[in-house]
Amino acid sequence: METNLIILMAFAIVVFALIARLWVLDMSHNGKKAFLVIAFMTAGIVAHAETGTTVTENDSTITYNGIKIAKGADEDDSWSMHFNIGVDIATNTHGVDFAPFRSWEIGWTVAQYDWTPKNSKTTLSAGAGMTFRNYTLSGHDNLFVVANNEVGVGKRDGSISELSSSIYTFGFSVPLLVKQRFSKNFAISIGAQLNYNCYERVRNHYEQGDNEVEVSTRGIKYRPFTIDVIGIVHVAKSFGFYCKYSPMSVLKKNYGPDFKSVAVGVYF
Repeated sequence: METNLIILMAFAIVVFALIARLWVLDMSHNGKKAFLVIAFMTAGIVAHAETGTTVTENDSTITYNGIKIAKGADEDDSWSMHFNIGVDIATNTHGVDFAPFRSWEIGWTVAQYDWTPKNSKTTLSAGAGMTFRNYTLSGHDNLFVVANNEVGVGKRDGSISELSSSIYTFGFSVPLLVKQRFSKNFAISIGAQLNYNCYERVRNHYEQGDNEVEVSTRGIKYRPFTIDVIGIVHVAKSFGFYCKYSPMSVLKKNYGPDFKSVAVGVYF
């Protein structure tokens, strides 16, 4: 044992001499990091030779000569399902006024695959779901009018009241996210959402005399493929707040108001 200890101590001296040389020549972060790593390795080798090795292991820790060392997290993959509910805020409206708190969206990620590499706090996710949105004009005096597949904005007739005029959209979505955990209950996700929009309509709802009237019009020219930029702040294991920016206009160019949108809401 004493002979082995002397040999290992001599090895440690050589290693420290080499690191000292490295330290003099390179004071960069990497040089310091290498110094610390090899120093700890050498100290561990010497301690091993001096005391002998006793290693036990369970699911969360490794006990090395009576010292408990936390194990790194294993690689993890799982499936999850999520919902989001928020308000749509129209931007770049070119003079058309929308009502943010009467415009909303509902999203349902039916299936999302989450993969976390070993010893990492970063999770990569890809999912598939659907998104339903509406954009409502502010006030009760203006309404969307459709003619030749083109959407315009006009004034209500004097005989109608309690007017609500909206554009509704529905589509399938593919969210792609990168999630970084900072603590047990706090994390941030950023990514993109690809959308295939397959249904849109204009809906006008109003009262005329004693009757409630609803008129829906299909055939408007909308963008079938759009992409959103999304960010999520997770404040609990399965709850957070999200913000989603849609840089592409809802309707095709020259076929209606050229507006984009920002959505904010809750994610769970």
